[in-house]
Amino acid sequence: MAKDTTVGMVLHDVARMMRRDFDRRARSAGLSRARWQVLWHLSRHEGIHQAALAELLDVAPISLARQLDRLEEEGLVQRRADPGDRRRCLLYLTEAATPALESLRGKAAQTRQRALDGLAVEDVEALQRVLETMRSNLSDRNPEEGE
Repeated sequence: MAKDTTVGMVLHDVARMMRRDFDRRARSAGLSRARWQVLWHLSRHEGIHQAALAELLDVAPISLARQLDRLEEEGLVQRRADPGDRRRCLLYLTEAATPALESLRGKAAQTRQRALDGLAVEDVEALQRVLETMRSNLSDRNPEEGE
């Protein structure tokens, strides 16, 4: 690694390149990044409310609302009243979203395969452990607490 290249820069570049590869594959199936990200995150967090999903996606709630409106019109997403707070709705995927998600999973597997091509299983497992540790290190500490 060059002296002026940091782990963070390499991680950012690899993540960007994987996202771009996946975007290209998803576009061929008619799914924009905004659409596939909403479907993907919602598949992992069904029953989440809109503001929390917007935070996960790191987008403005109003932008997400428009995207959800379109996905709801297409019958892919359903809004249901939150029994604990009638001011907000909870978000769920419909059965009609299943084929799109299956397609996304296949395209994600193709991107992963391309990215990991030539790496030994042990290397992939080590990379996974390192990244999980880094994520844990960064999520378990409040930077304002000074450690």
